[in-house]
Amino acid sequence: MFGECGCLSMNVRTIVSAYLLLQATCTAAWWCWLLRYPETVALFHPAAWPRDALFAFMLPDCLGLIVGSAATAWLIARDSTASKLAIWALSAGIGYPTLYCISASIQSGQAWLGAGLMSCMFGLTLAMATIVGVEGQSPAAFRPTSMSKRWSIAFTFVQVVIFWTIFLVVLPRAIVEVERLVGLPQSKSEPFAVVAVVLFVACSCLGLWSAWTMATLGLGTPLPTAAAVKLVSTGPYRLVRNPMASAGIGQGFAMGIWLGSPSVVVYSLAGILVWHFIVRPFEESDLVDRFGADYEAYRRSVGLWLPHNLIAAKVRDFGRGLGLPERRGFNFRRR
Repeated sequence: MFGECGCLSMNVRTIVSAYLLLQATCTAAWWCWLLRYPETVALFHPAAWPRDALFAFMLPDCLGLIVGSAATAWLIARDSTASKLAIWALSAGIGYPTLYCISASIQSGQAWLGAGLMSCMFGLTLAMATIVGVEGQSPAAFRPTSMSKRWSIAFTFVQVVIFWTIFLVVLPRAIVEVERLVGLPQSKSEPFAVVAVVLFVACSCLGLWSAWTMATLGLGTPLPTAAAVKLVSTGPYRLVRNPMASAGIGQGFAMGIWLGSPSVVVYSLAGILVWHFIVRPFEESDLVDRFGADYEAYRRSVGLWLPHNLIAAKVRDFGRGLGLPERRGFNFRRR
C-alpha cells in the first residue's frame, strides 16, 4: 500500500513524476509522427475540418502539455511547494481541449479516437493531481478524507460524471472507430439492444445506489484519494464488497452489446482483471490497515463478486423446504 508519509510518499512522487515525463514524451512523439506522416491527421479530427486544422494545436500542446508536464514532473520530484498548484493547473489546462474534442466528436459523430486519447490524458493527469493532493496533504494513493455529507455527495457526483463520460461514452466510441478502421466485424440486433438497455439501466441504478451509500454513510467518495472515513457494509455493500466495480463492468458490457462491438465487450471484461489483480490488493490492504478486525470480518462474510451469503441462505432455505438435512459450514465463500 502507498501511504502518506516517509519513503512511501517519496515512491508516490516518483510514480507521478515518471507518468508526467512519459506523458510529455508521448505527446512529443505523437506530434513528430504527425509531422512525418501528415496524412494520418485525418484519424484525429472530423472529416469536415480542413486537413491542416489540427496543426493549429501544435504550439499550445508543445507549451502546455509537453513543457508543462515535464516542468510539473520536475517540481514534484523535488517536492517543491509549487508542485500542487502546478499539477492542478496542468489538469485544468488539459481539461479544456479534452472537452473541446468530446464536443467536436458529439457534434460530428467522428474523431472519437482523438477524443479518447485526450480523455485518457485528462483522466490520468487528474488522478495524479488527486494523488499529489492539495495544500496540507502528503502525496498518497490512498487517503481517507473526512468531509460533510453535502460535500461527499457533491464530489461523488462529479466523479460519477467524469468516470461515466470517459469509460462509458468516449472510450467505447473510440474503440468502435478503431474497429472500423481495421475492418473488424460489428453486429447489432434489436433483441440484444433491448437486453443492453435493461442491463445498462440496472447496473447504473446499482452504481448510483452504491455511490450514494458511500457518500452518505461513509462520508467520503469512491475515489481512493478521497476515501470514506467510515467502513460501509450496508445497502449494496452487504451483497458484494465492491458493487461499484461490478456495476461499472456491467455497464461497459451493456455498451458493448448496444454498439455491437466485440472489442468493447472485451474492454469491459478486462476491467475485471484490472480491478481484481491490480486495484483490489492495494485497496484491501488499505482497508485492513484502517479498519482492522471489522473489515476482516466483513471480508469473510461478504463475497467479492457474488453475493455468496445470500445465495447460501437461499440454498439452505430451499433444502429445508425439501426436508433435507442442513450441511453445516456450507458457503460460497471466495476471497
